[in-house]
Amino acid sequence: MAGLILAAWAHAVFCADAPSAPERAAAEAHVLLLNSYGPGRVGIDSVTEAFVNRLHASGIPLEHIHVEYLHLNQPNADLVAQARRALLMAQYGGQRVDILLALQQPALNFAFDQLAELAPSAPLLTDSQPLSKQMAVNKRPIFHYPIVPDVGATVKEAMQLMPRTRRIVIPGGVSEADRAFQRQAEVDLAPWLRQLQVEFLQNMSWAEQMRYIANLTPDAVVVTGMFNRDRDGYTLPTIDAARDTMRAANVPVFSLFDTVVGEGAVGGAVRNLQQSGVELADHVMAILAGKQLAAAALTEVPAGPVQSMYDWRQLERWKIDPSLLPAASFVNRPPSLWQAYRGAMLGAIAIIALLAGLVLVLLSHWRRSA
Repeated sequence: MAGLILAAWAHAVFCADAPSAPERAAAEAHVLLLNSYGPGRVGIDSVTEAFVNRLHASGIPLEHIHVEYLHLNQPNADLVAQARRALLMAQYGGQRVDILLALQQPALNFAFDQLAELAPSAPLLTDSQPLSKQMAVNKRPIFHYPIVPDVGATVKEAMQLMPRTRRIVIPGGVSEADRAFQRQAEVDLAPWLRQLQVEFLQNMSWAEQMRYIANLTPDAVVVTGMFNRDRDGYTLPTIDAARDTMRAANVPVFSLFDTVVGEGAVGGAVRNLQQSGVELADHVMAILAGKQLAAAALTEVPAGPVQSMYDWRQLERWKIDPSLLPAASFVNRPPSLWQAYRGAMLGAIAIIALLAGLVLVLLSHWRRSA
């Protein structure tokens, strides 16, 4: 009997945290991530790096995590689509692929149009909304994780900070991802249309947009969102477009992503892209382990909330009171007196305490001698 009890105790101790069979299978899976554009884009690179690190920490070997950059922003992307398809099918067609991911609309379209035969039963997780015609021919389980900015939340905070604002100006482009962003922004801003004039600038060239935002009236603010390509074919990564915008604008610029807070944007209700990469990896593990099941042709999986993040220096520059957003976090905030001189203040306190102790000792000796 004692032996059985000891065996049960040992099993409980050593196997309590042992992964289940589905979790072990998930850790052996092969994951293929398709990025729409090339590397070097800070936002997507932040998502990708956090995603890979989280999967690896969850037990998936790095050799099982495959990341492909499709370069779909290039002018000849349509011409080389078949060649790119042939390359990916040759590389992965005979290999195990347990789940595919497509980041941004161009990669999702490529997955539907060119890679339907690649691991056809493997689920697809994407941050973009599939088109109805794509869903009509789709045979995979599709999971939608919206790493989308919240334009409405940022405008709400902008109005709290600058209640005299009457115009919201949003530079933009005409690529698929740019248009998808604008459609979502229009939905987010619908409740504000009676109070605010909203201007989307995508019908201008990028140079014209920069000239326009350099001469805005004081009742305007700029919200920098998504940009990949303008009407004339000029391409620019979103973060570089944001930097151009922050340099050109003569009014405060609000951001939708954390990557540019601290570079000139006032801030906003931003999407933390590293956190998005972590959440994306967690959803992958849940799907592979059978904890997240396909509930319909398109299954929505939740994204975490946006975060209020602001640049203290920009708030001072535009004379904006930071106390109006008590729950926000701040970058470039000057340290308090205690933070700046903690060592010196601790040293001074120690010296004062020592001197006080010496005075007390001297007084004690004086009283005894008296």
